[in-house]
Amino acid sequence: MKAWRAERFGEAIEVLHQVEAPVPQPSGAQIQVKVRATGVGLPDVLMLRGVYPAVAAPPVTPGQEAVGVVSAVGPEATVKIGERVMTSTLFAQGAGGFAEYTLAASASALSVPANFSDEEGAGFYVAYHTGYVGLVQRGQLQAGETLLVLGGAGSSGSAAIMLGKALGATVIATASNAEKAAFCAGLGADHVINYHDTPIHKAVREITGGAGANVVYDPVGGSAYEAATKCIAQHGRIVMIGYGSGTWPKIDPLHAVLKSYSLVGAFAGARTAAETHAQHAHLVQLAEAGKIRVPIDKVFDFGHVPQAIDRLAKGETLGKVVVRV
Repeated sequence: MKAWRAERFGEAIEVLHQVEAPVPQPSGAQIQVKVRATGVGLPDVLMLRGVYPAVAAPPVTPGQEAVGVVSAVGPEATVKIGERVMTSTLFAQGAGGFAEYTLAASASALSVPANFSDEEGAGFYVAYHTGYVGLVQRGQLQAGETLLVLGGAGSSGSAAIMLGKALGATVIATASNAEKAAFCAGLGADHVINYHDTPIHKAVREITGGAGANVVYDPVGGSAYEAATKCIAQHGRIVMIGYGSGTWPKIDPLHAVLKSYSLVGAFAGARTAAETHAQHAHLVQLAEAGKIRVPIDKVFDFGHVPQAIDRLAKGETLGKVVVRV
């Protein structure tokens, strides 16, 4: 089969090459998936650069989430051959999603919303499951509260905007330019802050009449996190998702104590299988009701995987980048 692999760390455009590889065979509770589409995410950029914890050494086989049809199963698998599924892949074990076939744990294989294309499904799993864990399970976002989404134009941020609106929150999103601000508004954000024009904390205070944001969804880190701490409401929750800026937040415990807000970590991989399937059922209901969707930035063909990852690495995206396999 054709697959993409890097034998050394570096930028995708430099180190990623298409190779001929054996079709991976499932064992135990694993499933083999004939891939139709694969989502491009920040972890792909980071693992190729050698700064992603799950991939300690080359070779690197990126592609964390995919949609396809189950083509073979291990003896302990709970999924049937022929099912169309979205899933996280076993990329850390050499079976990434940028390949004609991949492997996944059968427990991570989930149904695709009936109204979704393969490309939309390929961008749903990581963004929306992380969003659900962050906003619902960990952030405890309530209807009527104010949600601040940092990095609203990215795949994580755009999912958080729509999920926040579906949950009944007032959503404030941040963006780095006018084009990205317009994109966030088109997703349903009630307010959008172009932080190159107005400091985030000043804008949030003005929008909320000084009360601040009840929940901050932070896939960015760095200076954006610092700005969020200046406009968090009393007893608010800052949900830490990732570090799209390249820098994790610098935590000031004393500030958190004196301002009485919580710092909450959210990682979808830390759930039980029962939690995953229950949360997915709720997300599918919202998707099939048209309340949440996957905004596709650009679909690349299989021969241009390095360019797809490079587009994300450069911060040029509006929504989700997808590769059609």
